Amino acid sequence: MFFLMVCHGVSAAEEPRQFHSDTYYVTTVDDPAYAAPVADKSVWSKRSFRGIRLQDRNIWVQFDFVIDHQKEHQLTQPQGLFIGMSATYQAYWDGEYIGSNGVVGSDKSSETPGQIEHVMLLPKQGLTPGVHTVSLKVSANHHPPSQGFGMFYSFVSDYPHLVQRSFKQANLPLVMFGALLLMGLYCLVLYFSKLRQVSYLWFSGLCLSILLLFVAESWRGLWGYSYDWHVPRLNAVLVLSCCVGLMLTLFFAFFFKLKIKQRLGWIALIVAAQALILLVFNGYDKRSLLVFLMGVGVSTLICAQGVYTRQKNARLMLAGLLVFVAPLVLFGRDYMEQYFFVSFAVLMALMLYTLIQTMQGRHQQLVQSQINASRLELELVKRNLQPHFILNTLTAVEEWIEDSPATAVKFINALADEFRYMAQLSSLPTIALKDEIELCQSHLRVMEYRANITFVWTGQVSDNQVHLPPGIILTLVENAISHNHYRQGEVVFALTQTVTDKHCLIFTAPVTKKLASKGLSSCLSTGTGNQYIEARLKECFGTDWSMTETLDESQWQVTLTMAADTVQRVEEGDR
Repeated sequence: MFFLMVCHGVSAAEEPRQFHSDTYYVTTVDDPAYAAPVADKSVWSKRSFRGIRLQDRNIWVQFDFVIDHQKEHQLTQPQGLFIGMSATYQAYWDGEYIGSNGVVGSDKSSETPGQIEHVMLLPKQGLTPGVHTVSLKVSANHHPPSQGFGMFYSFVSDYPHLVQRSFKQANLPLVMFGALLLMGLYCLVLYFSKLRQVSYLWFSGLCLSILLLFVAESWRGLWGYSYDWHVPRLNAVLVLSCCVGLMLTLFFAFFFKLKIKQRLGWIALIVAAQALILLVFNGYDKRSLLVFLMGVGVSTLICAQGVYTRQKNARLMLAGLLVFVAPLVLFGRDYMEQYFFVSFAVLMALMLYTLIQTMQGRHQQLVQSQINASRLELELVKRNLQPHFILNTLTAVEEWIEDSPATAVKFINALADEFRYMAQLSSLPTIALKDEIELCQSHLRVMEYRANITFVWTGQVSDNQVHLPPGIILTLVENAISHNHYRQGEVVFALTQTVTDKHCLIFTAPVTKKLASKGLSSCLSTGTGNQYIEARLKECFGTDWSMTETLDESQWQVTLTMAADTVQRVEEGDR
């Protein structure tokens, strides 16, 4: 309901003159004579126009309008009576019948619910200066049993304006309706087509939630409905207000790089706060406003955390949220009627701008990393197919053919297996971990023949279906062999996998005195292998990864760390 003031806000300069009444009188005595003005209302109950108590029997309501147009000489337009009421009624102007809204009845079967808002043309001869009385015979047999109080307001104004009022007030929200629909669908397409960045999904959900909220709010003015649908519409507005606050929080929780526990904490906070508001407070307008503002408040805290951790665009987002809520502090109630729509549109535009900037930056990084990965992949292929490698391989095959043909055949088969794996997997953006391990084992079988050493592959892998760029672990194996002088015995390579809020792959290789004497700087830090790994991981995971190395006298260890949700997202995207 609080959005209704936003969607229906019209400046005073555009409004024609309106005549209002501050109070009304009500009686439960059903007397047809009350269609005419009653001079003595001492037995009637006096109420203010804040609503009407709904009862299971017919009542009469009377209220007065003071028509004073002497200063304006005369009213230039036909006048109409506007009534918004959660009930059915017959209307009389100074005792003259002017129309009905629905069919008044003594029970549900005899009553036809009236529209929640209704306009009736007033008789021109009855608009003389002075006091005029409106009499309403009211029934509300279709209101929910839990609803003891309904809305009630009324005023007199130009009849053409009253008829067109709802459509004029909906112009600006309908413009935003189209913009929200386009933004929501655009981000949804981006998410499912190529980006797979969750913040785009939540921004799309935010746009579509606000769009549905505008539909629910504009329903009353544009299409109308009978009063028995008023409470269901208010419940829909309340639910959608909760969704908007929640989607706003989810967007910021996933826009910034937060730990999974932090994200879950913020989500739990907004859900708990909204649930508390729904339980503690009464009424629809207040609760709808509070659950939305709670979403804004939690989002502001997330942006403040982003500023504290020095995340990109955090200051800009925080400033946007503060600008959004500043008029609420400065102008209070007028904020909803005059400033909300503009400030919210600015906030949505700012959020879309940062998303587009993020998308462009990521696209540029992706293109550059693809270029680097392609170049480095070519370098690796050239390295494996260098003339001395081919020459040594052919020489070894020649010797085995003379001395041990069976060994030559096994070597050629092992070499063919490795090349077959490389041909199948090298062109793919990502491969399953089990395929990467098979590629490494195939390479080790080839190297066993060339080095006359037993290479053993071991490790603990709990999920071999996660996806990685091809050749990442293979590059570590190749560098371990090339940087060490393994001469005899058994050489054990280990790969260990751990999955918590991060996904870690730990590769371990034994070291010889050659590598230990050179130090860590000579392992991968400046080599083509390290550049290839960095390029492929950046292409696949953006910035959601890290690589660390440790070296001591006995082993060299490389730890590849990626966000668990990022690895899962890559896996789903490849499928």
